[in-house]
Amino acid sequence: MRISFFISIIILSLKAFPQNSKFSIEGNFGINGNFWVANRDEQSGPADKTYFYKKNFIGTISGFEINYEMGKKSSLLIGYNRSINASPKNYFDQVGNIAISIRDFTIRDINNILLMGYRKNVISNKCKGSFEFGPVLMYSTNQAIMIENWDNIVYIDESNYKNSQSVEGGVFAGFQISKKIDTHFDLGLRFRAFYLISVTSFEMITLTPILSYRF
Repeated sequence: MRISFFISIIILSLKAFPQNSKFSIEGNFGINGNFWVANRDEQSGPADKTYFYKKNFIGTISGFEINYEMGKKSSLLIGYNRSINASPKNYFDQVGNIAISIRDFTIRDINNILLMGYRKNVISNKCKGSFEFGPVLMYSTNQAIMIENWDNIVYIDESNYKNSQSVEGGVFAGFQISKKIDTHFDLGLRFRAFYLISVTSFEMITLTPILSYRF
C-alpha cells in the first residue's frame, strides 16, 4: 500500500511538469548481486532438519526515477526499484509416515526499494559522469522452506511487511556515465551499492543500463 501510494505520487508529479522544466525520468533494468540472500545460514540449529533459505547471488533489478536538475553540476532524484533473487529447490525424503517431494520449486527474495538522492555531475564534451548517494527504505519479501524431521513438520514460509514488518533503512552510493543520443534521450550505465544501517549489513550491488528522457 505504501509503495503504491509512493508510485502514484511520482506519476501525478510527472503530469504537472511544464514542457520546459528541468525534470527527467529514468528507467533502468539490469542485474544485482545480493550478498545477504547468498550467505544465509542453513546449517545452524538441530541436526535433524533441512532448511532452504539461500537464493542465487545474481538476480535482477529494475525501476524508474525522477531527476531534477538544480544546475549543470548537481541534481536531486527520487525513485522506486525492485530487485529479485531466486533459486529452484529439489528435495525428496521421508518424514514420519509422509514422503516429501520438492521438484524445481523456486523460492524468491524480493526487495521493493524507495530512495532519494543527491547527484553530482561531471560533464565532458562527449559524455556525463555522475556520483550519487542518499537514503533508502527497503521493503522485503523473503521465502523459505523448513523441514524439521524431529517433529514431522514442514514449513513453507513467506515473511513480508504485512505479516512481519519486513522493512529496513539504509543508504546507497553509486556512479553512472551517460551520453546524449537524441534531443530528449540519454543512454547510460549505472553502478550502485546498498548498505542497510538498521541491520548493519552490506545488502547488494547493482549494474544497470539506464534510459533517460528529459522534458
